Amino acid sequence: MKIYKFLTAMVILLLGTMAVSCDEERDYILIEGEIPLKTSSLYIIGDATSAVWDINNPVPLVKSEADPCVFIFDGFLAQGEMKAYLSPGSFDGPCIHPLTAWSPISDVDVKGEPIQLYSGGEDLKWSVKTAGHYRLEFDLRNWVLNTTYLGGS
Repeated sequence: MKIYKFLTAMVILLLGTMAVSCDEERDYILIEGEIPLKTSSLYIIGDATSAVWDINNPVPLVKSEADPCVFIFDGFLAQGEMKAYLSPGSFDGPCIHPLTAWSPISDVDVKGEPIQLYSGGEDLKWSVKTAGHYRLEFDLRNWVLNTTYLGGS
């Protein structure tokens, strides 16, 4: 009789636990595509920039007023290499790269060039082929770079 009462109590507890568990189940939401990166800052560095390779003094980009995931550079770029960092102070931090090494930035405007973010690994950089005044838009919502050549020095 004691065993019967014990087993009955256990079954009731088990069923109660299952009923509570079912009420708390949630549907999973699958996110497809790229996830926007919210960051407060973005910097460019490289011998194409005025910062050269000084990671402690990279060139800050301006956050777009229209979209907080878009960062804009409007200024002079020399012939050379560059890449973008989320913060100054360390080459080991997360860095924005092109998908291929020495992806060109030139007097030919580019819209929607895919970009990627990672630390370590292959050190992919952009290659500024034509020195001059540029507008670069790093769109961290859609993970693309838009470049506009605005003229010579």
